[in-house]
Amino acid sequence: MAYPDAAIFDRKSYAKVTRPPLQAEPLPGWCYTDPAFHRREIERVFSRSWVCVGRENALPDAGDYRTVELGGTKVILIRGQDGKLRALNNVCRHRGMVLLKGSGRVNGILCPFHSWGYGLDGSLRGAPNMDRTEGFDKREYGLAEFEIAIWQGFIFVRLEPGGPAFEDTVGELDTLLDCYDLPNMRIGGSREFTVNCNWKLFIEVFMEDYHLNAVHKNSIAGTYASHAPEVADGVNGDFVTIWDTHEGTSALLTDERHKALPPIAGLKPSELGTRYVLLYPSFAFACTIDCMWFFEIYPDGPAKTNVAMTMLVPPSTLARPDFEARFEAYRTRWKVSMDEDIVVLERQQDGMETGRYRPGRFSHLEPCVSKLASWIVTRTID
Repeated sequence: MAYPDAAIFDRKSYAKVTRPPLQAEPLPGWCYTDPAFHRREIERVFSRSWVCVGRENALPDAGDYRTVELGGTKVILIRGQDGKLRALNNVCRHRGMVLLKGSGRVNGILCPFHSWGYGLDGSLRGAPNMDRTEGFDKREYGLAEFEIAIWQGFIFVRLEPGGPAFEDTVGELDTLLDCYDLPNMRIGGSREFTVNCNWKLFIEVFMEDYHLNAVHKNSIAGTYASHAPEVADGVNGDFVTIWDTHEGTSALLTDERHKALPPIAGLKPSELGTRYVLLYPSFAFACTIDCMWFFEIYPDGPAKTNVAMTMLVPPSTLARPDFEARFEAYRTRWKVSMDEDIVVLERQQDGMETGRYRPGRFSHLEPCVSKLASWIVTRTID
């Protein structure tokens, strides 16, 4: 269903969205379905914000690379001979060929169309048969480089320069995460999948407890206490976070928590539980007593989201001889709970697509959904 731009981009349409959570309404349905609104999000949210694109230690050596796509922009993450990690435009300067696919290791970047060759720093090193082209200077035709930041071992990219420094974006988040020693954690496992829903719906279900008893009643609902999670208000930074107190790990199915890996060394009794975080716009992750897991979220149109999900563990845990055997229970938890979420997310998207959805109200168990909605309005509506 098409909506008139006059309504979509009129601030008055969002007057109830930007209220405090228990007074607010969710975003209108068009925010999850309309191509014009999606284009506005790509332009003003994803291109101008710091977006998480994985772990730095996944690219340890010179020539290691991985490709990602941010709202249609193709990016190469690559480690240079100088040890520096760069984010380069993955399109040849000659005639627009996509240069690299997937991930791997290269000595240089060679265009498969006309063999223009680039160094690991993006500089143009070779351009066959260009000697007769008047005024051609290889120094002027290197690959564009995007802003990059490394935080707690994670890689962030911003496509459009300007805006807040990365340090201002994370604000006081470091102080909430110090106990987990995230920079030294290692990748235990990962998976990639696609969900036929809007990217915001995927984040919203991760950041609220309201759906647990209905969607996860036979899998993980029993992990969490019956009381509402604690919301961290009044902290500086472009993020929202909730804290769920519970016994044991939340990274296993309720009836398999006896298979837990050792807890992170040094955790205090007050740090036993799970912290859920959304660093706007799309870095969603959770830290519990024995591991953390995070999502890289890549919108692919209004109704499709590509996701990379990764779990991190302490180096001592990864080095255990029984790690792989015990980690299978964690993989099972991932699959079971995520499959349960995907079913409701795709049905929710179907409901949005009817054009008949009219926003209701938020429960006290959904404060982060409300805050994300308000943040989206501030970034997309003049």
